[in-house]
Amino acid sequence: MDYMTLFPGYIRDKPHFAALAAAVLQQVNDLIALVPELESGFSAAHAVGAQLDALGVSLAISRRNGWTDETYRSILLRKLRRNQWNGLNDSAFEYVDEGETFTDNCNGTVTATTVEAVPAGEVMPVPIGFKAV
Repeated sequence: MDYMTLFPGYIRDKPHFAALAAAVLQQVNDLIALVPELESGFSAAHAVGAQLDALGVSLAISRRNGWTDETYRSILLRKLRRNQWNGLNDSAFEYVDEGETFTDNCNGTVTATTVEAVPAGEVMPVPIGFKAV
């Protein structure tokens, strides 16, 4: 949009005002263009490298040696899903990925196992009344 057309005609044609307004309006246009990039930059589904590491810090899961961005993203997304779980057994399977198993230790604890070398207790949902080990 050409914001210069919104200024009154008697001031719009002044060269000093036009230069100042153009500089300020360019900054506004740059910010408008930046907004979509901010959303994807802070999205776990789109983040890469240092962005994933920062997200991992906020989720208390640090990247281990050998984890690619895809592996780390998968782990962080699991943790985010666990944070959204309501804690009911009926809905637990919505938050479990294929290849993950739970074992009832018959002592009030549950052992979670995943295909990858992932800290399962940190990212897997645990049914109400059980303690993850």
